[in-house]
Amino acid sequence: MTQKIKTGLCVLALLLAILAAYVQEMTFQQTAAVRVAVQPAAPFAAIQIK
Repeated sequence: MTQKIKTGLCVLALLLAILAAYVQEMTFQQTAAVRVAVQPAAPFAAIQIK
């Protein structure tokens, strides 16, 4: 009986972890669409080829 309870708790913890990862991924994708990407100033941008 104790082994079944432990197995059930492990399965529950695994499902909660998967759910948390899914929610985090969906939240990140939604907020990424709102953000503006900033391009870093490359040191090679000032080089002019003659």
